[in-house]
Amino acid sequence: MDVPSSLERLEPLPQIAVELLNGIPLHPGDNPWSERALRCEPRLLKEIIQVVIKSGRAAGEEPDESIVGRVSPAALTEIAITISVHDYLQRAFNVPEDRGYWRYIVACAVCCAELSAHVKEDNLLAYVAGLFHDIGRLALIQAYPERYANLMALTDKMFTSEQEFDILHYERMLFGLDHFATADWLVDAWNLPPWLRPIAGKFNDPASKGYEKLVATVRAGTGLAHSLGFGYLQAAPRAEVAEILSKLPGAPGQWKVLDMWKYGEEHIRSKVQSRLNWYAILSPADS
Repeated sequence: MDVPSSLERLEPLPQIAVELLNGIPLHPGDNPWSERALRCEPRLLKEIIQVVIKSGRAAGEEPDESIVGRVSPAALTEIAITISVHDYLQRAFNVPEDRGYWRYIVACAVCCAELSAHVKEDNLLAYVAGLFHDIGRLALIQAYPERYANLMALTDKMFTSEQEFDILHYERMLFGLDHFATADWLVDAWNLPPWLRPIAGKFNDPASKGYEKLVATVRAGTGLAHSLGFGYLQAAPRAEVAEILSKLPGAPGQWKVLDMWKYGEEHIRSKVQSRLNWYAILSPADS
């Protein structure tokens, strides 16, 4: 693949995030959170402690490193990876449209984790897959926050006026590659895990073979996030929740009994908002 020099200079994810991603799914007995490992990441440890306290997982505990030992490895991994993405996107938080993108990917992560049981997929893997399913766009937004925000605003305007608009074409014009091709290149360039390729590309790509459950979860979870109002393109068409869940075995029945969908939707919105609140305490000074 011919990669423009501007993309070759994209800032990579923090190495700790790459290492954690490559350790997912965790197996029984896995624990990447040794005291030595945490001491090597003092800033990350500080932020983890903040989020653990905010999440209520350590109620009544003193705010020190001992808190971390009371949280499961899977929960710590989820928190650490989410913090890494939050910090990676710090430049973009000055742009309103890009802040909306952060809300969207957190919502996708929560929705994918919530739906994972219906396809018997690993909960942590589903959460992280939802967070990173759009990594090509994530990297482009981090590198070009204003330019990508303008493209997103134009795309939303075209959706509102019901005019045809090929965002992939404009991405190739502006950045040299569209976000799908960028994601495909990043998986190799950044040494990301192979499970990321099928969910960061087009869901019907041949690369999806062997990852059907994960792809189904992410497809439904991202659609659910948009349907519930967390989409970064507000004018884009939204599928009904019942239609989205109909593609996952058992999911429609599970949600329908929750007060005819209403409670289920409120439940997910509440979970997403809670996650957003946890990470809102991380200030730019912590980056």
